[in-house]
Amino acid sequence: MKKIIALLLVSLSGFADNLVLENLTPHPAADQKSKIAVQWASSNKEVDSENQALMHGQKLNPETMQSLTQTGKISLKIPQKAEYFRVLAWSNGDGDPDFHTNWVDVVPNKTYTLKADHLVPSVLMSGSGC
Repeated sequence: MKKIIALLLVSLSGFADNLVLENLTPHPAADQKSKIAVQWASSNKEVDSENQALMHGQKLNPETMQSLTQTGKISLKIPQKAEYFRVLAWSNGDGDPDFHTNWVDVVPNKTYTLKADHLVPSVLMSGSGC
């Protein structure tokens, strides 16, 4: 009986690695060609590396990105070993992201609400906006 319960708990935890992002921003907007994506990181070192890339206009790692195609509630599968995430938005759909959020700790089965005022201009990260 204990083995069955343990097996059940292991199998259920394999399906629990999701979170819900409630996207209340105007991105993506097809008429404006804007887009939005979640960027995942598995360590502080990876967070720092992606922050440096964003600050210096370098290419962000596409393997860490997950595009969002809609607004409203979106269920996202958490990548294996992901510890943090942030949201990036492009107002015209290409080039460097115009907006981003702070990095957030990943908590499975939690609903995160994303409002437009959570997106800060990326130019502020490089110090050009102050």
